[in-house]
Amino acid sequence: MDEHARPTFSTSSPPSPAASFFSATGNGAMLEFPYTEVPEQWLMDMYDDNLQDQPPLEHDLLSSSSRNPPPAAAARRRGRKPAGPSAAAVSHVEAERHRRDKLHRRFCDLRAAVPNVTRMDKASLLGDATAYIAELRRRVEQLEAEATQATVRRASPILVPDDDAPTEEETLEVRMVVGQEAAALRLTTAAARHRHATARLMEVLRSLDLGVQHACACRVGGVTVQDAVVDVPAGKLRDEGCLRAALLHRLQRG
Repeated sequence: MDEHARPTFSTSSPPSPAASFFSATGNGAMLEFPYTEVPEQWLMDMYDDNLQDQPPLEHDLLSSSSRNPPPAAAARRRGRKPAGPSAAAVSHVEAERHRRDKLHRRFCDLRAAVPNVTRMDKASLLGDATAYIAELRRRVEQLEAEATQATVRRASPILVPDDDAPTEEETLEVRMVVGQEAAALRLTTAAARHRHATARLMEVLRSLDLGVQHACACRVGGVTVQDAVVDVPAGKLRDEGCLRAALLHRLQRG
């Protein structure tokens, strides 16, 4: 009967200690539990249930870490933003801007100083300034030469012969003024025979068509000194040497 009462379970695994205990202490009846294999799908479902029981943050971290691996340090270093310009570079740019502004102002001043400007570009302006400076130098040299000649003529008296008298001493000084459009004259006569020396000089000026702007005369000890400022027309008479020679020639004839 025991054989008929025994369950017909069969297993390939050895009996567990608990089963042996029950079989030893029981009323001759031995219970054996069969060993069964759990399907793999059941294990995967249990793993998913454990993941759902975890907090959301932990689950997200796990999923994100599994999907996106952390980038390398070199990639982070390569993607950094470039640094801004340094203070030294900014200072250099400001200095260059100030230098160009100063140079532009100097060119404007030079353009205002040069009377004849052919073109407005910088190269033409420098050429015009060079030509103007050369012209000024020529004029200065010419004026210095004329001043030297006038000084020499003033220092040497001129003896003018006269047919009626044995000798007569006269000194004539000529100096061009006001841009060579007028002349200052000084006639010194040391001859007592010319009682009307002033009228004689005025007659010579009239014959040469020289308008008188100012005239004065004085006589001290037989010497007559006459000063006059006359207008000089355009022509050869605007040269000091030519004007002086013409006046002396007329004075000799008078």
